Amino acid sequence: MNINNKITEYQYIALVHSTMIAVGILSVAQSVTNDAHQQGWISVLIGGVYPIVVVVMAAYIDEKMNHIDFLKINNEIYGKFLTYVIVLIFFAMFLFLEVSVLSGFTNVLNLTIVNYIPRYIILIVITLLNVYSVIYGLTNIGRLCELFFYLMIAFVVLMMFFIPRGDIRNIKPIITSYKDIIKAIPATLYSYTGVEISYISLSFITNRKNAKKAGIIAVFTIIFIYTLNIFITIHFLGWELTSKVYYPLLYLVSTIHLPLVENFKILLIFLWSSIIFRILVCDLFASSYCLSKVIKMNYRGCCIICSILALGLSYFFIPEYNRTKILDTTTPYIVIFGVLWGVITSVLVRFKRR
Repeated sequence: MNINNKITEYQYIALVHSTMIAVGILSVAQSVTNDAHQQGWISVLIGGVYPIVVVVMAAYIDEKMNHIDFLKINNEIYGKFLTYVIVLIFFAMFLFLEVSVLSGFTNVLNLTIVNYIPRYIILIVITLLNVYSVIYGLTNIGRLCELFFYLMIAFVVLMMFFIPRGDIRNIKPIITSYKDIIKAIPATLYSYTGVEISYISLSFITNRKNAKKAGIIAVFTIIFIYTLNIFITIHFLGWELTSKVYYPLLYLVSTIHLPLVENFKILLIFLWSSIIFRILVCDLFASSYCLSKVIKMNYRGCCIICSILALGLSYFFIPEYNRTKILDTTTPYIVIFGVLWGVITSVLVRFKRR
């Protein structure tokens, strides 16, 4: 079985884009409106600075280090021992993200369309699909992300449908408290985690004319989608109701009835499930890649190991309140480490490559 990790610049855009759309698209509106109220969409917009910083630093490091792979970058900058520790942390981080998305996806499916199927069956089926998609390497994943990227257009069109149905009074006054806006920003950060895959994947691009621009395009589209999602949700439901519903976007679409669509919520779940599958395969690739470098094992074997670990650990994230509690505790550390590695490495690379 051949493994190919080469991707195009456009596939890199789709890859980075894929790692940031997950369960948060359904629930982040509830989190931010608890603190920022009708200003929640502004908090998400500001939170988008985090992924922009990451992709810019990733492109800078890649350019200065002559496009060598992630392991070699760390070896040259930090030495073998620290490289082992750093790559191990990245492995744990991507495995954690895989587990959080896998369990959240299972929770939503069980709550909405397959509540008659035990959660462990859903977990096993999704895991098997992930392994099959990831085991051939990043090229296959890039093509998959590129294919499903077009579904985001349908997703955005679906959200646009609600704009004329909302009430402009629900988003006024636009700004009442800068303190509340800032307070809600941490609640948006989990939605942007996963962008760290740019550190790993940049070296695999074959036609890198402008990798930094590609990363920024991917991030800006995500910021737009999240901001639009929360703005429309508040615009339609009001911040009070949005803050009380666990999955505001699902609640929103369940209120709409169209003659040609029997169940609008099922349509959303179908689109969302296809989009979610992208992030699952991306996180599994990243964790498997890092593990293969840490334990010096072939990539395919590490895919199996990571899948088994993700399957087992997912049980600790079910039901949803367990998952939320764990994420609230760990997300700040993921963000701090992702930014810290990028900043420190960028500084060291600048001095090393003078």
